[in-house]
Amino acid sequence: MKNLSIFFLCSVAFLHVSASEIIIQSTSSTRDSGLYEFLLPKYPSYDQTNIKVVAVGTGQAIVNAKNCDGDLLIVHDKQRELDFMRQGYGIKRHSLMFNDYIIVGPSDDPAKIKNSIYPEDVFTLIAAKKSNFISRSDSSGTHSAEISIWNKTQINPSLFSGQWYIETGQGMGPSLNIAIAKNAYIFTDRSSWLKFKNKKEHRILYSNKDKLKNEYGIILINYNRCKNIDRINVSKLYNWLISDSAKSLITDYSINGNQVFYID
Repeated sequence: MKNLSIFFLCSVAFLHVSASEIIIQSTSSTRDSGLYEFLLPKYPSYDQTNIKVVAVGTGQAIVNAKNCDGDLLIVHDKQRELDFMRQGYGIKRHSLMFNDYIIVGPSDDPAKIKNSIYPEDVFTLIAAKKSNFISRSDSSGTHSAEISIWNKTQINPSLFSGQWYIETGQGMGPSLNIAIAKNAYIFTDRSSWLKFKNKKEHRILYSNKDKLKNEYGIILINYNRCKNIDRINVSKLYNWLISDSAKSLITDYSINGNQVFYID
């Protein structure tokens, strides 16, 4: 029995050393949606690969990737992704999937936004009514998309920070909880809202899939610059994630019967 125990421990140690480790620096919404739990175990080499997902805001994920603290990058801020590529931090970029942003608020809709045509109309009404609005106010892709809408209104919401414009500096889940607690509006991605359980009397009040498209890109981090990257195994996972097989799985993923992600 003693010899068997030693053999087992040695075998485990050998497997640990021999397994390839891949770190995905990711936006938090893809993790929070449950997609990775559904998708990654179906990777053909999953049992021989130790895949770790570091889920943070898009901005922090990009910083981490620039510091060679990852192998793949999955985020949703196309301009910053293209900048990342132009600066030589990435080898390849592929448009992985998309969903959309929505605006959630109290069911009684105090700012009367639900019949708005454009996203900037929604924000203008919220500002005029001084209705509570929760902003992540971090370096996430969601916050970047929110600010792009405020820019179209020519309203600077930060001038009202701490009044009706409440900046959390937190992720989507905690920010949604604050929106519920303060009976406030919030700009969020649809997948986070579908997965979120503490909805209470809040609901989707505005959606526009054409105007609020939320695109996710995948980037193979530059292995010539980051010498710690296992080029062969990371490239294999990247190629699988953009393959037809993975695309089919991504479009099959649903939350409570609702498709979450789409492929162009």
